[in-house]
Amino acid sequence: MQSAQGPFSVGGRIKHVVVLDDDDTVLRAADRLLSGAGYKVTATADPKRAMEVVVCEGADAIVSDLHMPQMGGHLVLAMLAHSAPRAARVLMTSETDFSRIANMMVPYSVHAFVTKKDSAQKLLPTLAELLAGRPEENELAISDETRSLARSIVRVLAMRNYESEAHCMRVAAWSRRLASQLGFSASHILDVELGALLHDVGQIGVRDAVLLKPSELTHEEWSDLRKHPDLGVSLLRDVPALHRAMPIVQCHHERRDGKGYPRGLAGNAIPVEARIFQIVDAYDSLCSERPYRAAKSDADARAVIAASVGPQFDPEVHSAFEAIEPDAWAAVTHDIAKE
Repeated sequence: MQSAQGPFSVGGRIKHVVVLDDDDTVLRAADRLLSGAGYKVTATADPKRAMEVVVCEGADAIVSDLHMPQMGGHLVLAMLAHSAPRAARVLMTSETDFSRIANMMVPYSVHAFVTKKDSAQKLLPTLAELLAGRPEENELAISDETRSLARSIVRVLAMRNYESEAHCMRVAAWSRRLASQLGFSASHILDVELGALLHDVGQIGVRDAVLLKPSELTHEEWSDLRKHPDLGVSLLRDVPALHRAMPIVQCHHERRDGKGYPRGLAGNAIPVEARIFQIVDAYDSLCSERPYRAAKSDADARAVIAASVGPQFDPEVHSAFEAIEPDAWAAVTHDIAKE
């Protein structure tokens, strides 16, 4: 489900809930209930699909059945507690002996229990409480460690001349500022910051002969270079703490008109995190000195970006970008220099 303004609004983005159950009737009922309350819903009977959506797409919550033929809900939630710790995890079951169920669960792998017979009355308030009340302090406690890990990777890339560390720091800080302008939560802002920091991490898997070639690339070399978003995602899959960076890493070269790569996504199919980064990355590029041209002024850079709103850049994100004064961008840059 999406609002008239797209998959987010200035007041925050639509929450995404995954429902996992092997009973199709339960799935349909939960889908109707949650969609009617304004949630984006993925309803599935496949545990692997459910985990993929939570981990790779960053769903906010999962509501899982306990007894299923392929994989028990207690195992799904236990694995997600490790790989996607910030997702709210709700066990919805026909069982009523919660003390017995609790003995099956790995500690801290479930946030709440809801019986199926009470789900129509209790599921919505349970989710509302979990999603509104997830302590941002937990996110802030892990953010410094995660940010440090991401910056270490960026430094390695910079040492190999793949990417400018200063560029990565600027686009991360500016993306964070733009996400804040759009009203994102602290945890979602961290997602955007990490993705911007690591946007080109996949370049480490591209041959130096291609990446550092001073002359024009051949068709085959361009094909190799365009693999770096997917290469980046494959690297991050092995680092659970950095899964939240994946939307930008994979989609920062997509375009609203569908002419980007690697998947040719169009419009709102491109994650909002990537749509934020695209404008910030273009702004940094335009305002930076290049061997073949001088750096553009703030006004000239904004004019170039405005001319590409629609086919290349998201209109709503661009409106938020335009609402930020030039002095604010300069202040962010100044703060980076002090770090």
